[in-house]
Amino acid sequence: MKIMHLGDLHIGKKVNGYSMIENQKDILKQIYSTILKYKVETVLIAGDIYDRSVPSEEATQLLDDFLSHLINVLNIRVIAISGNHDSPTRLDFSGEILAKQGLYILGEYKKLVNKISINNFDFYLMPFVTPATIRKKFETIIEERELVISTYDDTMKFIAGEATKNLDSSRVNIALYHGFVIGSGDDEKEIEKEDSVKPLAIGGKESVAEKYFLDFDYTALGHLHGNRKVKSERVRYAGSPIKYSFSEKNQKKSLTIIDIDKDKFDLEQIEIKDRYPMIELKGTFEEIMKANIDCNAYLKITLTESVLDAMNKLRSRYSQIMELGIEIPTTDSIHKDHSSKEIHNIPIDELLEDLAQSVGVKINSEEMEQLRNILNEIKEVAL
Repeated sequence: MKIMHLGDLHIGKKVNGYSMIENQKDILKQIYSTILKYKVETVLIAGDIYDRSVPSEEATQLLDDFLSHLINVLNIRVIAISGNHDSPTRLDFSGEILAKQGLYILGEYKKLVNKISINNFDFYLMPFVTPATIRKKFETIIEERELVISTYDDTMKFIAGEATKNLDSSRVNIALYHGFVIGSGDDEKEIEKEDSVKPLAIGGKESVAEKYFLDFDYTALGHLHGNRKVKSERVRYAGSPIKYSFSEKNQKKSLTIIDIDKDKFDLEQIEIKDRYPMIELKGTFEEIMKANIDCNAYLKITLTESVLDAMNKLRSRYSQIMELGIEIPTTDSIHKDHSSKEIHNIPIDELLEDLAQSVGVKINSEEMEQLRNILNEIKEVAL
């Protein structure tokens, strides 16, 4: 079976106030063409379908268009699970009706083992779930077995363990899971995680051992945004199809396609083309303005000097500045100590220049004239 493994679509996401909807539409078109070219039969979506638990109308419409095109136009199956950004209840709506059309979505654990059988394939669906939810949902079983479910690792040891108890080795067994999976001997603190990935646990362990998935013929993971394997070639993250933070700027986004059967496993990565590149720039205002880059790129700019009204001035050249910061070396700052006794004897121009220079700002003659006028107006009002 030819399968496309997707994850972390985050439909409706905004990055620093910029909507990704148009970018996502472009990516979905690339997905359609890749499905046709490689004759994909089934699409797996490993969670974080939406970016928010309550998606916008625009996001809901885009997902509806996407799934309708896959099923009604391309005539392929879709199997999907919820992620930590999704609302499990919303995704479960009309699940039984949709399954008859070839769309299988599982948001909540209505039962411990959730299996979909298609031809000689068994798909085991394991959406994102917290330990507390599993403790409450399967309280009787957990108490009878005297199990301790306090971490995500405990949770998936329990859930995946139930799924693998009765695996049919004559069939192809595929798992879908949304979470943070690490290999044997790995330290979760050393695993690269993108800035746009929401922590699953605050101050606690959020990782799950890869070993719980090694009995499956393939495990389609979601959560981390880089396209990567864990340790086994068959336990993989598809990664997000779009760069959702500047920590992802150097990642090569791609679509994962596997051709799998009991005696076959081939994997291909099909590169995705960015609508706009993500670029970080650092330097003086003049250096930034003269940079040889796409003026429509998503930009993170760090100025090494203070510039009045910097954002508006930069936007005269660059249309999509997502972040703007100022980083001035302390050696360039000028600090002068004027006592209250002598401050009245210092010309206002000098005081303003000293104040500006202390934060790295250079005031030109036109700006100085404007400041003088403002101060004079304030004096007139005060008198």
